Amino acid sequence: MTDTNKPMVYISSDPKDTGSALYTLNRVVMQLDGLPVQSYYMEGSGAYDWPLVRSLIDECDVYVLLVGDSYGAISDTGESFIHREAVYAKSKRKPVVAILKNAELKSLLPQSIQRLKSLHRLMMSGTFKYWNNKEDLLLIGRQVLRDHLKPQLKISSGTLSSSSSSGYREMASDSFFEQESYPLRFTGKVFAHGNCHEVTSKVLLSWTVSFINIGSMMTSPVTEDRMRGALEDLVEESYRDQFLAAIPDSHALADVRCNENEFQRLKAYLKSAGVIENVDSGSGGIRNYWQLTGSGEQRLNKLLMPS
Repeated sequence: MTDTNKPMVYISSDPKDTGSALYTLNRVVMQLDGLPVQSYYMEGSGAYDWPLVRSLIDECDVYVLLVGDSYGAISDTGESFIHREAVYAKSKRKPVVAILKNAELKSLLPQSIQRLKSLHRLMMSGTFKYWNNKEDLLLIGRQVLRDHLKPQLKISSGTLSSSSSSGYREMASDSFFEQESYPLRFTGKVFAHGNCHEVTSKVLLSWTVSFINIGSMMTSPVTEDRMRGALEDLVEESYRDQFLAAIPDSHALADVRCNENEFQRLKAYLKSAGVIENVDSGSGGIRNYWQLTGSGEQRLNKLLMPS
């Protein structure tokens, strides 16, 4: 840990390849109260100071590899500088996070493609995510770095340590899932004899079913619309007869919509249980994005793969 009491995050990247994405990732680290450090080395910058880079990786709390569209500039060892740094970080057993771009391979030579794929394969043995654009990078960066940086930060509410607050959240989550169900109102279009009827029905969804259907898509950030849509698809498929029973001789159900106020309450309950969190940066033009917390991912895994 550095003298500033902020976790030091070494970001390994080829500035020529990643460009402004580097600023985005630096911003994410600083928003999470980390201290970003990198060498910004490019070919033509002079001698590559490998001893200095090694010492920075030795001191860092988290090592992040940011890969763009190419393998990066080649070092005198025959591998790229970023590949060399990643191998060293892994050898030192540092917490390693790889953020890999879905690269456009058409512009690369066959040898470059193979080298890039080898770097991807190396990093896939640990924590990694793929990105396409800067908005992806902003959201994914927060997702993969959150669990590495937040446990080292102070709890803003005051007296709880990170371990005790984690235990509190786990108990709240357990209590939440012990409840049997939550009633949600849905409105759908029911068709009978060529006529369309708006039918509103109260559906009792178990907490587990609701969480599995929402949480399964939330290992990466998603919008509220997608969260709501997961419940609407579930109800339209599994509770069709409940809606059809309201209209004699009905034969079809479509356009099921969840009541907005009740959906917001459900989302608030999931948040209070510590299984989901908002990851929107608050910048203009970006809708609210939500994702599973670390405990939420553990809860989902237990539900999907019961012992």
